[in-house]
Amino acid sequence: MTEQERRPVLTKLTLTLYWGSIFLGLTLPWVVRIAHEVYASHVPWIEAMRSLNRQLFAPGYNLFLVGAMNAAPFAIFALFILFHLGRAHLCEPATVTRRIGGALGGTAVLLGVSLWAHIGTVVYPDAQGALLYFFLPFYLLLLTPLGYVMGHIVGRWLGGRAGDRMP
Repeated sequence: MTEQERRPVLTKLTLTLYWGSIFLGLTLPWVVRIAHEVYASHVPWIEAMRSLNRQLFAPGYNLFLVGAMNAAPFAIFALFILFHLGRAHLCEPATVTRRIGGALGGTAVLLGVSLWAHIGTVVYPDAQGALLYFFLPFYLLLLTPLGYVMGHIVGRWLGGRAGDRMP
């Protein structure tokens, strides 16, 4: 595949990961809250969404701030994806595979840790549980490079090295 053939595919993938990461980081706490109300409390979807709408800016809840704090590491990683994959069409195919693997690995760690933390906070409410929302962005920023490296290794394993394919 030549550079011109790879360019539209990589551009679409880069923009999907960029905007998807930002959107996912912002809405993940709200989706977890709605899903918990629907499945644990047996509240209809419409009523759960109305409840979320009331709690977005309510004193003592302020779920918009929780979503914004959760979105900060996702937005930082989205900028990294944009700069890292934005010019990937100029690289060798093996390098592109490793970069995509790294981006997907970092996104998986961000999503997994954030989802685990928000589900734990919603399912087991505690007076000190809200402190998690202040520390979670720092944990996510520290664990994301680990996910990137793991994804990079998987991308290397799947894509192989450029020198290995040469006769």
